[in-house]
Amino acid sequence: MNYISTSDFSQEQLQEMLDLAKQFKADGYSDELKGKVLTAVFYNPSLRTLLSFQTGMQKLGGIANVMQMGDSRKLEYGEGTVMDGGASEHIKEFVKVVASYSDVIAVRKSDFIPNKKGHQNDGISKEDYLADKFFDLLVELSDKPVINMESNMFHPCQSLADMLTMQEILGDVKKKKYVLTWAPHTKALPLATPHSQMITPSIFGMDVVVACPPEFNLDAGLMEKARMAAEKAGGSFEVTHDQKAALEGADIVCAKSWMSLENYGLSEFASEAREKYADWMVDDVAGAKFMHCLPVRRNLVASDSVIDNSVVIQEAENRMWAQMGILSYLLKGSTMKKSLTTTK
Repeated sequence: MNYISTSDFSQEQLQEMLDLAKQFKADGYSDELKGKVLTAVFYNPSLRTLLSFQTGMQKLGGIANVMQMGDSRKLEYGEGTVMDGGASEHIKEFVKVVASYSDVIAVRKSDFIPNKKGHQNDGISKEDYLADKFFDLLVELSDKPVINMESNMFHPCQSLADMLTMQEILGDVKKKKYVLTWAPHTKALPLATPHSQMITPSIFGMDVVVACPPEFNLDAGLMEKARMAAEKAGGSFEVTHDQKAALEGADIVCAKSWMSLENYGLSEFASEAREKYADWMVDDVAGAKFMHCLPVRRNLVASDSVIDNSVVIQEAENRMWAQMGILSYLLKGSTMKKSLTTTK
């Protein structure tokens, strides 16, 4: 079993991970993964994801290895390729060797977005970007569970921690109004986090509203998947281009910047959008709880007053507890009766 997107799981399965997370948070420590090894592979910089997985695995009594790939560890992915270029190792050997040393593999790999106007072939194409083929390869090649720590399309660890936070704040989240709003930024940021932050609340039957300028709609297929999940769970899903109307009556406001699919590959559009939609900065949530995955650019994404009265630190801490729930679920099995050995 792998953890690539929350859409691969039922509400009941995700709730089991959340219940484990709550148990771990209450007890503080468990040795149930003693002797188990997590290898976390990072292609992209990380603060919260790296520290939360590393610390969480140790709190479970296990071992956490961290690999920083960077530019010095290039892998070849092609089939039948003559490897006479910069890559000295093929992904086939890489994944199988790492799996042989590990009980679970976690990977963060989010591709850079092409940024030369009129020269999209200088970077990854939109079609390839949206396909997330790298994670398909990981799952195919690994005989150990694979956890997605952020791909091009999904950040399921973040959205599970968000749900843990919302359940702590709201109790039963069904039919509570959750607003995911676009916010301005200096860069064209990836789609992964908002995609998962849209899907997971839908699975739990919240009334989900995605608020964004017209050019910043998320992936159409995933929005439809979120709508179907919300309706199945007794909630609702809608997209609006009116942020002010969306925020009315919200229980949770979650802000995130993301790139424009309509203007994919045009870096100039990010700065243009920052000026055009500067008024989308969140400066008032009218009694709702404000969430953000961090890092957050103050007074660009949200105002000081909104951030200083938010739950972003609780949300960030919950990354660790939620990921401990994921690790336990994958490695110990969902049907096992867990007797946690704790040290207070």
